[in-house]
Amino acid sequence: MNAYLTAVNPRLYTPVNALQAHAERMQSQSLSDLMGSDSTAAVERASALVLTLGTLHLDLSKQRINQDTLSLLTDWAQSCGIEEKRQKLFAGAKVNTSERRAALHMAARWPASATPPKGMQDAAAFCQQQRIRLAAMVECLHQREWFGATGQSITDVVHIGVGGSDLGPKLISEALADRPSHTCVNVHYVSSMDGAQLLPLMESLDPATTLLVLASKSFTTADTQFNVRTALAWLSESLEVDIETVCRFQLVGVSSKPEKMAEFGIPDAHQLVFKDWIGGRFSLWSPIGVSVAMQLGMASFDALLEGAHTVDRHFLETPLDQNLPVLIALVGAWNCQFLNIPTHAVLPYDGRLKSLPAYLQQLEMESNGKSVRLDGRSVTHATCPIIWGDVGPNAQHAFYQLLHQGGHTVSADFVAVAGREVDATQHVRDSLAAQEQLTLANCLAQAQLFALGDDAIPGSLRGHMAQGYRGNQPNSVLLLKRLDAWSIGALLALYEHKVFVQSVLWNLNPFDQPGVELGKQLATSLYQTLAGQSCDYNVVKDPSTEQLLRKISEWRQ
Repeated sequence: MNAYLTAVNPRLYTPVNALQAHAERMQSQSLSDLMGSDSTAAVERASALVLTLGTLHLDLSKQRINQDTLSLLTDWAQSCGIEEKRQKLFAGAKVNTSERRAALHMAARWPASATPPKGMQDAAAFCQQQRIRLAAMVECLHQREWFGATGQSITDVVHIGVGGSDLGPKLISEALADRPSHTCVNVHYVSSMDGAQLLPLMESLDPATTLLVLASKSFTTADTQFNVRTALAWLSESLEVDIETVCRFQLVGVSSKPEKMAEFGIPDAHQLVFKDWIGGRFSLWSPIGVSVAMQLGMASFDALLEGAHTVDRHFLETPLDQNLPVLIALVGAWNCQFLNIPTHAVLPYDGRLKSLPAYLQQLEMESNGKSVRLDGRSVTHATCPIIWGDVGPNAQHAFYQLLHQGGHTVSADFVAVAGREVDATQHVRDSLAAQEQLTLANCLAQAQLFALGDDAIPGSLRGHMAQGYRGNQPNSVLLLKRLDAWSIGALLALYEHKVFVQSVLWNLNPFDQPGVELGKQLATSLYQTLAGQSCDYNVVKDPSTEQLLRKISEWRQ
């Protein structure tokens, strides 16, 4: 909407129109204009755009925003009813309208010592009961009292899942693998349906001391079912016992379908259950995280939940203009919808966070990658950007050339860790400290260069350095004091609530994923074709797919 029309006819005013007009004005103001000087105004702006919650620090000062932008964005959120909808989320309202379910993943991390919001009490009580069952399993394993079918103690856990049943636990296991732990359990993750991850484990692990964790909300996901059946066949043949016996001793099930776990042969004592009001991509905090607890111990798992719960309370209780999830969501929507930036890079400057981009791809794009609103009408603008990224130091040698001097505009989150605890000699600690400082320096330099471009080059060097750095690429810096269970729990909960806030702004359901279903159905029929079976229903044939089927059949003979 043209700013002039809004000015002469107040009846045309809406928060979205105001933001569109504001975006037009901001196009002429670069990040260099906003932050590129040491003036009092620039310093005040920078200090006003940082927030800290515990050991999590958010810096929004390299975003293309000012106080007017934040005020307009907050007005937009209020006009969408964010505060009322936030209360409904925590109260167990059926915010997942297509599946007629609540979305109470927060209940899985609600501590027994705190009173849940009205409407969450039963959910929190159920989750706490399951957490007790989980803790008992972990204790049995760590005491070397979990015995396989041949009587030997379990030493290795193979976690079999996909999507939300894999990405979150795997991320935590990698991020905290170097934390001090007194457990003697190694955890391995298998998700790919082609068996490429499973085969090396079958060649290297001792089948007598290997426990399988089958993590599947629906208990019908083909990827997971094929992997677990192959793993069970390996254990059965190697140990010379039947599969029923293997299931009784060396299989744990985690699902929202206890009846299907029982039918599969998993004893009740080895079942962990979560309800369908916890979505798969929000399920890390539920018993889906059992392998994390087995690897790291219950103290670390509890700290993970505590960090997430702290953000839950902050999101629920803090005014919008000081609310970290609200602000990061508003800025993300501003970049995507009003500044027309189609992609968002996630750039962790710590190798332990290498799986963070993949985790956030599912969390954000599966939640808000939609074009139909809750009222059934089509969305007329971009919603979720394309999420992508890599570990920052590696990315600098891969795609930063395009980001700095190519023609694509991106937004970015730089994620860094201020320091780490290392159990090593002083000489090694000093060397690692220098590496940490180098990594942090690169993170800050790249964030600065993204924002300022050529203006980041000191005047004394401009005649000696290649220029053409475009700059004006908005980015946030998320700084963790250290990478521990509390901090990463807080970080992931921050992103979860970001997703919810943006779904409110765009009037979407972030808790379903109808777009993934048809591909599964087509794959089932094509699998039956490749396996020489009769198809359950007619498949739409096209020449391209037909010729690929013929070539595959030819080469597999």
